[in-house]
Amino acid sequence: MTNLKNKRKFERVELRGLIADIADGSFVFDGLIEDVSTTGFKISQLPKQFELKLKNYVTVISGYKKNFKIVIQPRWTRRTNNGYYQEVGFQIINPPWAWTEFIQEMLPEIDTEDVWGNHE
Repeated sequence: MTNLKNKRKFERVELRGLIADIADGSFVFDGLIEDVSTTGFKISQLPKQFELKLKNYVTVISGYKKNFKIVIQPRWTRRTNNGYYQEVGFQIINPPWAWTEFIQEMLPEIDTEDVWGNHE
């Protein structure tokens, strides 16, 4: 997998408090969602035992009193903590509308200026 980490098209926000449950076909693993957008996110602290393959996975993301079932595909990976854990960047396949709304609420407001100036 190539490292597409720095080739992002959509605004990202660091977000704490979301947990991802993801299965590799044999076991279910927990990871922490850290860096999110409407079309992707990074899961950190996935154990090295998680067998990452270039395929679609289903994950359940929980937090902020909400749950989202999302189909995802890995885009990049990096080992952390001396190889004990891994971080994985995932692309969301057909993002559910509830996820898109949730992330848009979390994105910082963009300060836009009136194109005609400040008229009262």
